[in-house]
Amino acid sequence: MSVKLRNRMIMLVAAVLAVTVLASACGNAKDGANAGQASTGETSNLTESGFPIVKEPVTLKVFGCKDANHAEWGDVLIFKEYEKMTNVKLQFDELPTGQGCDEKRNLLFAANELPDIFLRANLSNTDIAHYGQQEQMLIPLEDLIDAHAPNLKSIFEQYPEVKSTVTAADGHIYSLPSIRLASSGRSEKIWINKEWLAKLNLKAPASIDELFTVLRAFRDNDPNGNGKKDEIPLGLRDIGMVYSTFSGSFGLEQQMGYQINIKDDQVNIWLTDDRFKELLQFLNQLYSEKLLWQDFYAGDIPNWRSNLSQALIGMFFIQASDPFLQVEDQFTGMNPIIGPHGDQIYSATGPIAAPIGTFAISRVNKNPEAAIRWVDYFYSEEGSKFFQYGVEGETYTMKDGQPVINDSIKNDSRGFMAALGEVNLVPGGSFPHVVTNTYGNIVENEKVLEVNEFIKDYLPETVYGPPIFDKGTSDRIIPIKADIDKYVRESVAKFIIGEIGFDKWDEYVATLNKMKIGELEKAYQDAYDAKK
Repeated sequence: MSVKLRNRMIMLVAAVLAVTVLASACGNAKDGANAGQASTGETSNLTESGFPIVKEPVTLKVFGCKDANHAEWGDVLIFKEYEKMTNVKLQFDELPTGQGCDEKRNLLFAANELPDIFLRANLSNTDIAHYGQQEQMLIPLEDLIDAHAPNLKSIFEQYPEVKSTVTAADGHIYSLPSIRLASSGRSEKIWINKEWLAKLNLKAPASIDELFTVLRAFRDNDPNGNGKKDEIPLGLRDIGMVYSTFSGSFGLEQQMGYQINIKDDQVNIWLTDDRFKELLQFLNQLYSEKLLWQDFYAGDIPNWRSNLSQALIGMFFIQASDPFLQVEDQFTGMNPIIGPHGDQIYSATGPIAAPIGTFAISRVNKNPEAAIRWVDYFYSEEGSKFFQYGVEGETYTMKDGQPVINDSIKNDSRGFMAALGEVNLVPGGSFPHVVTNTYGNIVENEKVLEVNEFIKDYLPETVYGPPIFDKGTSDRIIPIKADIDKYVRESVAKFIIGEIGFDKWDEYVATLNKMKIGELEKAYQDAYDAKK
């Protein structure tokens, strides 16, 4: 056989194989598109309710991203116990977050080597849109939820904004969220040093004028009594806090995961509004008087935490007290400041459902009903308690109707989170479950709950999560948003520290208009209208 003929035959065989593989892949895609819209698994093995979930054991392959404090997932207590309860065995493939996990997840999609379940796999809204709506590698879940997930279905009915948040532009649900019904779990708290207030015979400020009076006293009167000018009156830990911590006092909210107000069903990106200008002028005055931490824009979180742990900051915002447990009793909470127009909203809070990409079922899963029943338990009160605290008598005890984690875990020499990571996947968050007021959040102590009382009545009634845009919209607006966010971030820092004067505000607004902020706003408006 001539070399030329042999090469032609090799090319022909290769072409036939390519067509066969393509046809197979298309067939799989078609099957995957319909998965979840009807009962596709072996339902004869499925129990209707309770435990076990299946009569005969099934094994599901799971891929996810492991927090540094987690034990190997196969060794985590709740997974071992839950396998006994459910008859569902999980075969784990986990990689450390930030150490190749995202890359491995993307490779699995690219190679069509899918697990049955993506669990805590850092699926972004863009991933959900791409691999769900477009590629149909993640199956729709809404029919499975209706038929087999009563706990999650009940939450959707009671909190329609949760269902709206996880619903993609095509009307399907491709992933499930962490749900925080307790407000303490989704809000930055306002903390103020009560010992400094007492020493200076002051009370927590209620207005902007009172805030300046208190912060100036913190700056000038040595409230920590060490004879040094080392006090930081107000400690914002990074530039991102500019948009949330005081914004509610200027009538500005954080809707749809962005700098957005919604009034009378109209979406408004307020980055060019006069109210935002007033907020920046207020922060500029704080900075120029050295009342605001001078390095807030540098993103030096370790330095900020060091100052916090030494109780050198008079007023600050943080969700929980774990970075300053040794000095937390020096602090108390306070109500949001009443702004110049009488606003007293507290915007440093997130949606009930976040993040939304904590659990998804792939099109190769032959037991989607068992998978959805497996996760639904964690959306119940008992499932939440089990997930967070583990096994009664082994890792916690009940006291006055509340679970109390064992001291051996709480006071472990490696740290609470490292010890907890052998019990559950609470460290690092992003697990599909619900946190309610009944059993609370295991990482929030009594002090955190006490401080939360000061803000809970000032939170927006509803906080909408970021929309899942379709591919065309995403392709169009993601570059626009990225450019706008970069420009705004740089400009905001310069306005506050005085590198740009406010006589340049109109120039800043004109630049954002040229960068198509109106088009970005319209995309959010369309997404909001689609879910009304």
